Amino acid sequence: MDRREFFKRSLLAGAGLATGLTLPKLMLAESFTAEVTKLACEDQQISAGWVQSLKNRDTFIKSNPKPFMNQLDVEIRGTGLGKQALLWPFFEAVTGASLKPHNQAIGDCVSHAYGLGIDILTAVQIAKRNSPQRWVAKAATEVIYGGGRIEISRQLYGKTYRSDGMDGYVAAEFIKKYGVLLRQNYLDWDFTDYDGNVARQLGRTGIPDALEPLCKMHPIGWAALVQSWDEARDCVYNGYPVILCSNQGFRTKRGRDTNGYLSPGGTWNHAMLLAGIDEACDRPGGCILNSWGSSWIDGGTKLNQPVGSFWADASVIDRMCAQGDSIAISSYAGYPKMEYDLW
Repeated sequence: MDRREFFKRSLLAGAGLATGLTLPKLMLAESFTAEVTKLACEDQQISAGWVQSLKNRDTFIKSNPKPFMNQLDVEIRGTGLGKQALLWPFFEAVTGASLKPHNQAIGDCVSHAYGLGIDILTAVQIAKRNSPQRWVAKAATEVIYGGGRIEISRQLYGKTYRSDGMDGYVAAEFIKKYGVLLRQNYLDWDFTDYDGNVARQLGRTGIPDALEPLCKMHPIGWAALVQSWDEARDCVYNGYPVILCSNQGFRTKRGRDTNGYLSPGGTWNHAMLLAGIDEACDRPGGCILNSWGSSWIDGGTKLNQPVGSFWADASVIDRMCAQGDSIAISSYAGYPKMEYDLW
């Protein structure tokens, strides 16, 4: 069995889709990461879960009165020029722990990028904007995955996916129209720990009806298409994480260079999160958070970047945004602070 076939089968393993290769439930993520790491080192094509959909893009644009960042960014336009901004320190300050990368077990990278983006946005709202919110738990990516694929793509947009994965438009639409659930228990559902099998199950059936009202209490208010590095830079500088969905790959064989960067190369159908920018240097670029665990890449670092992350040149991120499925998020209706009377 060659590596491409192994990768294909590992995506199908579990939830009744095994094709002769049985992976233990708790090893799905490790097996997935091990294989994509090998493929990346060999500059092979990787399908990590982003599915390009021009149909869904067209529907998203028509469904939103102002779908593009350049229709909304008058107040922030150009504010990040020549500046430096890092968003993960807000997450670490609010949670009291270092940011650990997600580790996807199936082709659900889009939901991981959106989930982590919401976590960081929550922390920014609490720590930077003094929002009357409290930190409760991380976002449940399985809910974003199932809701985007079924409630939005199938039921609202009329498109059905044949295998794992989805585009970014439906994830953005879901968190706006339906909202977010956290990593905790809801009725008969336990989202405390990420489970790729649960993600795949919800990716077939959608969100249980009983959970939808709970989800809708916590929507994202603002999601707009970012089409360039300049727009992405200004968003991150102002505290808005940007989900990058594209087929841009990177060369990983020698690891990150001494400055923490990876060079572009190969094809990754993938979604990742832009959570830092730096133009106050000789090499403008952004810090990208991946969902392949902490050991898929090593090498140099910059500005205490999180494990499992890398920096990419501004020109590369500009190309990723130009593919048309990169979205900035803001205005999360999180969880209000609790006021207690002490007697």
